[in-house]
Amino acid sequence: MEREDPLAEILKAQDLLLAEGRLVWGAIVQANADLFVRGWHDLPAAVIYSPDTSVFDDSPDLLLDIARKLYRLKGTRQQDPEFAAFSRMLASEMDREMRLEVPRRLTGSAAVYCTDIIVARRHIPGRALTESVFPLLIAPEHTAMTMMLPSRFWPASAAER
Repeated sequence: MEREDPLAEILKAQDLLLAEGRLVWGAIVQANADLFVRGWHDLPAAVIYSPDTSVFDDSPDLLLDIARKLYRLKGTRQQDPEFAAFSRMLASEMDREMRLEVPRRLTGSAAVYCTDIIVARRHIPGRALTESVFPLLIAPEHTAMTMMLPSRFWPASAAER
């Protein structure tokens, strides 16, 4: 990973996120295709999450619905500037976004953010990404970085999705 890649900041923020981070549900918007098969290399993914746990704690699949709507924007021509930004970002796959707010027209009244993470293979069951919804750690008061909670700490309900 290049030093100037914003994902490098996640590595620096790991200890802070593990010590002071809050748990929220996250959903995959898009991920490096190699993550969906067993492997050893840690790779990036774009995910969404909401700090508003009152909306999504009981229904984390609502995040997956929003993620799918965002993914459908990928590479499409959009008149709306907010949608156009997501279309370009997802199509480039190399542009990094840390905490880009998802248009409220897709989320209702809840604040939802799209961000890039590193999927650490050692933190996911079977070293392959098989879940679309999983716990993340955020600490927005301290950093824009986000990380996937290691799977050994996932609630049983995450494995059942």
